[in-house]
Amino acid sequence: MTALKTTCPYCGVGCGVSIPEYGNRSIRVSGDDHHTANQGRLCVKGTHLGDTLPLKQRLLRPKVKGETVAWSTALDRISSALDSAITQHGSDSVAFYLSGQMLTEDYYVANKLAKGFLGTANVDTNSRLCMSSAVAAYTRAFGEDAVPGCYEDLELADLVVLIGSNLAWAHPVLFQRLQAARQADPNKKLVVIDPRVTETTEVADLHLALNPGSDGLLLNGLLCWLADHGHLDQNFIEAHTEGFTDSLASAQAQSGQPIAELAQACGLDEADLRQFYCWFSATPRTVTAWSMGINQSRSGVDKSQAIINLHLATGRIGKAGATPFSITGQPNAMGGREVGGLANQLASHMDFSPNHVERVGRFWKAQTMATAPGLKAVELFEAAAQGKIKVLWIMATNPLASLPDAKKVREALEKVETVIVSDVVTDNDTLAFADIRLPALAWGEKDGTMTNSERTLSRQRSFLLPPGEAQPDWWAMAEVAKRMGFGDAFTYQNSSDVFREHAGLSTFEADSWRQFNLAGLDQLSARQYDELKPLQWPIRDGQGSARLFTDHRFATPSGRARFVAVQPALPDETGQSLRLNTGRLRDQWHSMTRTGLVPGLTEHRQEFCISLHPDDARRLSIEAGQLCRIHNDQGFFAALADVTDRQQPGQCFAAMHWNRHHASDGGVGRCIPVITDPISGQPESKHASVRVNPIAVKTYGLLIADQVPPTLLEGAIWFRTKLNQLSLWQLYFPEHSVAQLTEDWPEAADLTLADTEGHWYYRIQPKAEEPLWLALSSQPLARPDALWLENNLQEARPRLDDWIRGSESGQPSNGQLICTCTGVRDTDIEAFLQRQPGSSVAQVQATLGCSTVCGSCHSEVCQLVGKAESAMELG
Repeated sequence: MTALKTTCPYCGVGCGVSIPEYGNRSIRVSGDDHHTANQGRLCVKGTHLGDTLPLKQRLLRPKVKGETVAWSTALDRISSALDSAITQHGSDSVAFYLSGQMLTEDYYVANKLAKGFLGTANVDTNSRLCMSSAVAAYTRAFGEDAVPGCYEDLELADLVVLIGSNLAWAHPVLFQRLQAARQADPNKKLVVIDPRVTETTEVADLHLALNPGSDGLLLNGLLCWLADHGHLDQNFIEAHTEGFTDSLASAQAQSGQPIAELAQACGLDEADLRQFYCWFSATPRTVTAWSMGINQSRSGVDKSQAIINLHLATGRIGKAGATPFSITGQPNAMGGREVGGLANQLASHMDFSPNHVERVGRFWKAQTMATAPGLKAVELFEAAAQGKIKVLWIMATNPLASLPDAKKVREALEKVETVIVSDVVTDNDTLAFADIRLPALAWGEKDGTMTNSERTLSRQRSFLLPPGEAQPDWWAMAEVAKRMGFGDAFTYQNSSDVFREHAGLSTFEADSWRQFNLAGLDQLSARQYDELKPLQWPIRDGQGSARLFTDHRFATPSGRARFVAVQPALPDETGQSLRLNTGRLRDQWHSMTRTGLVPGLTEHRQEFCISLHPDDARRLSIEAGQLCRIHNDQGFFAALADVTDRQQPGQCFAAMHWNRHHASDGGVGRCIPVITDPISGQPESKHASVRVNPIAVKTYGLLIADQVPPTLLEGAIWFRTKLNQLSLWQLYFPEHSVAQLTEDWPEAADLTLADTEGHWYYRIQPKAEEPLWLALSSQPLARPDALWLENNLQEARPRLDDWIRGSESGQPSNGQLICTCTGVRDTDIEAFLQRQPGSSVAQVQATLGCSTVCGSCHSEVCQLVGKAESAMELG
């Protein structure tokens, strides 16, 4: 059997995946050695893709108002609801909310249906929350949303500046490529600009732990420094750009003070800031890469623009190892941008100018073209809460978990008359509000294309039969279009038909300066489409293009790149509150729909935590591991305290992944205010002002179960972690004592034990259900080691006193998981270093294999080796 080549469905790196044997849902994957993005590497999430394929919790058939129906019935209901809303309330009473998880073909059909035939541009995507600020900045500067560089530039650069990016955890394969290049040439420098200490900052040559939100001051200050010290590329500026004088004057007005004052305003040491400015000034081959830390800001567009201004001022664009590089978070955010996935775009990088509207309308033979931009994500849900949206079709995303102000999103979903959700799972936060549920295809079942952060188009191939009655999203929308009388424009038989049309539009009467084009791909046969190899647009003479603007001709009518005068705004002061920052964990993805079901991916960071500096913890009387309430005027959530000096005083951090499926009180979205960039509409998810307080707990519980009777959770704050067949629930009862709880559950318990430590144990076995194992105590219960618990549950069902006592004393912990790829724990590394004192990181890697697959645990391995070296010196 020839190995099947496909694409990973996680981050924007867009790694190629090789599957040597397939045909059922038990597969193993490896990196595709020939894919340009990863060259054989995979991160830990990609390595575990084979574990995400079981059909448990899959939505398999359409449902209307909770009742299983035929597809024809569901599609009739959707077309009727759309037609009724448009007739009674106008085209803008309907909306679509899409996802960077969708394939390009699905995205294309959604935009064509809405913008060309329903007459509304109310089509937006969760990519609005990810990279829309970078999109706006690229478009302002270059005339088009065109990322000018490629991944190879990270390897060729002599200086890489990462700002607002924890590359080691968010894009591990790129991080590994960067680290390999630095190891091959120790003269290469890495500067990381991030308020937090992260796994990326720990390997940097220089970490600038600036005050949150002050990056605009720093970037404009660098432009002033370049001008003051004679490091501008005047020839490039004069020949290929416009607007420089105004931009420099604006930067000087905000950041033109002496460097000592600027450093103080940014919360940095003057020597560190000066070192960075000197390195940047002296290094022609510089890549500045950014991600959510820049984009998710009230001034995300201007901060992105400030980065681009620096590269234009030094002529560092269109050259190997020199580019401003926005790294997207989602696997097909770029593909969505190509087909008009944002409400302010039309397909093929066109906008709502009259000539573009007319051109796209002719190509589509559209009956009712939208003529103006639609509502962006936050605006869309605000309009829904006001009763202006009557039909909302949500695909492949969970907005109640990801959008800011979750309370307002909930109100919006309650207000919409018909909520349609296309998804692969039976339950999530948003599905609870769906009037119509449509079973979609998941990874391994989908067939189409995606485009990664460096503009590489790759095939995502199907190798599994669709389960139940699941269908492609493009098919569902085409069927609705046919029922509404638009059938002649939606005659697609397969994804290759959609792709050819998408490629054809990319060259249809295209402006000569437009970068995006898929020339020739509109002529692919079905077989050629199936065999299509990774290819970077723009396509010229049948070949892809690694870099844009190599001739310094930009996608503007004048051909010149545009400087834009910017003065990024600072976030609001927090006063006595803490500033909440949000971000990703290494082994998890978005709302954990896939990764949360894989036990191996939950071990590295098992608990939902709020990270606090020790000074703040002492001031707030919070101890490590204590249950906390994080709250502000928007709402609240609960998390466990992680007290660490990796966090700066006055700041706190919580991961974005938890939601009401994994935590009773939901996640960070409940505290993110509705503050958006005025140009991009991207929310400021990095700067929420919150208060953190300890929660007094009367009773602690641990529970092993699959599905839990609701009575056992009443009054509890809980967190859920997936085991192989069951789940581990951590329970916290603020209002109920053990005695009060046991009075409520007498009929459920068939075994009650007590011991001198004040523990109460129950084994509960409801009829016709999996047994439940429950432990209650008036004192905090140590969480059982997950590996030990898994082994014991698989071999024999243990008595609760065995596993609780085992976790506390009798059964030693297996240690903290360090390398998920190889299963290496800190105890394994410590034991090796005891046997082989003085061993280097390379020797640990060679012997144990840790940090040799995806590399994202490299800094943790280094920490353990460094700790052992320090102990030897002290000893």
